[in-house]
Amino acid sequence: MLSAKCQALAELLPSLKRSGHRVLIFSQWTSMLDILEWTLDVIGVTYRRLDGSSTQVTDRQTIVDDFNNDTSIFACLLSTRAGGQGLNLTGADTVVIHDMDFNPQIDRQAEDRCHRIGQTRPVTIYRLVTKGTVDENVYEIAKRKLTLDAAVLESGLDVGNEDDTSEKTMGQILSSLLMS
Repeated sequence: MLSAKCQALAELLPSLKRSGHRVLIFSQWTSMLDILEWTLDVIGVTYRRLDGSSTQVTDRQTIVDDFNNDTSIFACLLSTRAGGQGLNLTGADTVVIHDMDFNPQIDRQAEDRCHRIGQTRPVTIYRLVTKGTVDENVYEIAKRKLTLDAAVLESGLDVGNEDDTSEKTMGQILSSLLMS
């Protein structure tokens, strides 16, 4: 509980629970999910866990259904890769990204587990970033990647199929977008 992120969760989660929210907590590492399980036990909240190494494929839908249908289950711990795609977890209205991926689209997929057909509440996303650590660098890289993605999509520039753009670097693509 001395970790800044665990302390932040210890403050945030009880407040969310009192306000009637339900939470998905994502981590890239199952060893971190072990620590988060311990943290949730100390805080005293109910949860389910879904990850690629300890959750049988046949059990995943049962865990999802239990979480979505049983409002007494406050949180669901998920590995970003195993829980980040194809699951409908509209029982939650809050997502906590405990540790970000270098590819921000992976985290976006995880966030989208709440943003599904059937969601009736606004969804809030929290990213836990510890100042002065690699987290800060990953966060800044992810922001730049998302900005570039948005710029490419808004411009309609086809960066993959035209001969003159297929070999361009990210800097060249961004430069051409800014010049147009």
